[in-house]
This record gives sequence, C-alpha cells and structure tokens, in this order.
Amino acid sequence: MSEPGRSDDDLVFQREGNFVRFNQRGVKILFPDDVSNESYYAWLDGVIADIGVKVPGAEIAEKVAEREQPRRNSGVYYDTEAYDLLHGNMVLRTTSNPKTHAFCAFKLGEDKEGVRRDHRYVFEGEDKRTIQFGPTSPEAAAVVRRLLASDHMIQPGTVMLEMASISGESLSPALSVIQDRRTFYVWLDGQDSLRCSLDRASVAALRPEIQPRVGSFSEVELAIFPRISAEIMKDRRTSNLISCIAQSLAEHFEVRRIIDSKYRRAAYLLGLIDNLH
Repeated sequence: MSEPGRSDDDLVFQREGNFVRFNQRGVKILFPDDVSNESYYAWLDGVIADIGVKVPGAEIAEKVAEREQPRRNSGVYYDTEAYDLLHGNMVLRTTSNPKTHAFCAFKLGEDKEGVRRDHRYVFEGEDKRTIQFGPTSPEAAAVVRRLLASDHMIQPGTVMLEMASISGESLSPALSVIQDRRTFYVWLDGQDSLRCSLDRASVAALRPEIQPRVGSFSEVELAIFPRISAEIMKDRRTSNLISCIAQSLAEHFEVRRIIDSKYRRAAYLLGLIDNLH
C-alpha cells in the first residue's frame, strides 16, 4: 500500500503545519549497559581529535554542558490489546521533554533501504503541556485519543489507519521508555551532517499483566541530521562518516548494529516478544 502524502523527492524532513514526515536514515548500535559514560566519552574525545583526518572537512560539536546534563526524553508507546503494532514492527508513541517538545508519531520499521519512516504531529498549547508534564497520565492518553480520532487533517492516526488498518480508538498505553540522551553533532564543511547520541533507556510497563515491570538498555544512534541540505546529503563523505564512527565504536567496545526499535527492545526486556531482529 502506498504511503499517503509521500513526496516524490523523498526528503529527510518535511513539515506542513503541525504534521511532519521524517524519513530517518542512519545506524543504530547496541551499547553495553556496563560501559561507563566516562569510557564512552574517552572514546568520543579520540574521535573528535582525528575525525577531520579520517574524513576531510568533518568536525564534531557538542552543546554546552551536554555531558553533565543530558536531555531526558519520555516516550509512551501505545498499542492494541493484542499488540498488533508490536508484532507488525510498527510504533505509535508520544515523545516529550519538559523544556522543549511534545509530539505523537506513527513509525514504521526499517525498510530494505535502511529508512525508518516517521509521521508525527507536534503538539502546541495546553495539549503540549499535558504531554510534557504527565506523559503517562490519563489526561495525556485522552489528548492522544482525541488526536487520533481527528479526521479533518493528516495526523499519525490517519496514516496508521491507511497503512496498517488499525484504528486509534483501539490503542492504549502499553509501556514507557525514559531515556537520557547524550548528543553530539557532526559537520561537513561547517554544515550539519549527522546527529548522533548515546541513549540510556529505562523501561517500565504500563499494563498490570506485563511482568517483569522494569528494564534498561543502551544504544548509540548515528543518524542523518533531520534538516540536512541536499548538497550534504548527496556528499559521499556523509555515509563515510557513519561508517567511520560505527567502525570506531566496534573496535573500541565490540558492539554490533541493530535494527529493532526502542519499542521492540523494551518489549523484549519485558517478555512481550521472544526474540529480536
């Protein structure tokens, strides 16, 4: 089935009002929970020092105090009683941060081109504040249900119904993933190329029948910057950067690439599925 509203040029990031199509490209790497943040940053400092030698024109930047004060994001994953989205390798979630944002997204699993197609609605006003300050609350769930029931605009629920034949009315919160995200950015010739992060995630079940109730995991994401220019997107050095950083991670920490969403990884920890891809 074709994707509603998909543009022919297949840009990474397109926004129309509050609705965003985000074609995520990049690599996800399973990172050991027992490797300290200090060890991770010792590795990153080495990459920062020589990235311009390995990929000419490249440099790495971090926001002030990012290492000491990582961004904490809350994700709440919705599903049917039978977990149809989970078993179909799809996601319907809210993502929020008390200081910056709140949105609802319907997301597909990684396709054969390595793209994860994300369709999100960005909340504003009171709905935004409700999600930001009580992401697992009944009030937040009511905001999500109201959004998914809207039929006068394109939103995650209409895309989900078109692509998966699942109605938003059948969804309820299943689990939450709270992550501390430590981000660094890679520039090429002074322009945005990659947005990379170490994500330390804590998992909690939101339905009483799920046992165990908690879990944790870590992963590193090496992703194309959402608003990357067409010029930098086509530049061969962009893909070289991902390969270079991924190889360096593998050499230092003996890690491996993964394709599962955070939802699937959390569900595996909570015993909802028996295996990962």
